[in-house]
Amino acid sequence: MAGDVGVSSRLDGWIPARLQVEGEQPWVDWCHLGSQRFTDPFFDETLERRLRHPFPLLFRHRTSMETLVERQSSHPGLPVRGLVFHMSRCGSTLLAQLLASLPRHIVLSEAAPVDTVLRIHSRLPWVDEARRIEWLRAVVAGLGQQRNPEEQAVFLKLDAWHVLELPLLERAFPGVPWLFLYRDPVEVMASHQKHRGAHMLPGVLEPARVGLGTAQLSELSLEEYGARVLARLCEAGLEGYRARKSPALLLNHRGLQDTAVSRLVELFGLEPDALELELLTQAAARDAKNPVLPFEDDTRQKAEAVSEASRKAAENGVRPVYDALEAERLRAEPADRLSS
Repeated sequence: MAGDVGVSSRLDGWIPARLQVEGEQPWVDWCHLGSQRFTDPFFDETLERRLRHPFPLLFRHRTSMETLVERQSSHPGLPVRGLVFHMSRCGSTLLAQLLASLPRHIVLSEAAPVDTVLRIHSRLPWVDEARRIEWLRAVVAGLGQQRNPEEQAVFLKLDAWHVLELPLLERAFPGVPWLFLYRDPVEVMASHQKHRGAHMLPGVLEPARVGLGTAQLSELSLEEYGARVLARLCEAGLEGYRARKSPALLLNHRGLQDTAVSRLVELFGLEPDALELELLTQAAARDAKNPVLPFEDDTRQKAEAVSEASRKAAENGVRPVYDALEAERLRAEPADRLSS
């Protein structure tokens, strides 16, 4: 494993795959990606697929964060053209797969190094907002290097809880368009009931981030806690939209299959040619998380499967902010379309 001396000049084809905090400092573990594209539904899936090959499995680089930051000056990466925020289990993977269907895009879907930087101040209190922004830009630049001649731009599909960092992300990537995707809370709760996401478990997110005190955690059922998390994510999306400093869009999962392509084209200025439009159409017809299967609408299935506890928590805890999002979207949508 190489050190920092002269390593920056030998990192072409490598990506900052993991950030590790040891002591009071973050370190960057690099993986050789070569020309492999990020076409899997999630960043970690691409990384795992790459590590099945002997070279990237056996040979690694580790550098300091300073080396990554310094390298950005000579290797700035492709420009970031869009951010995708979401409340979780609402179709964001479909949007990422649509964007990734065009070879000119690098789509970083819930990339672990991005998450580490956004949350690193909870482990390293000396890391202030300015440093997080600097490191975030350096990480995205490292991940967004052009490895194929057709690649032109980078899109970030963020983890659900990253909407809590929306103001910071707007400052890190000023003027970059973004959207917040949401879904009927009963359907989202039904999905988490079947397989609960990490952020829906008490203790994963700092209680204060979702408007709770530590003592309150033991007073809430899993369903009530999950509803509180979803409500806070939706509140952050709504607050961010109302205070937006960049072009932004609120998007409901309902009807997504019919409108996703057109809304992405409008917001991000994709201007697809006939071949690219066909690629987008084909991607929209596939199951986003298992692209070998065709898309199937699971709305009715979720409505029937949800438990009474999950339904009650969704209606009491999330429905009001969902309705506020809907009112804001309907109020803004005609203007959004006229200005596109």
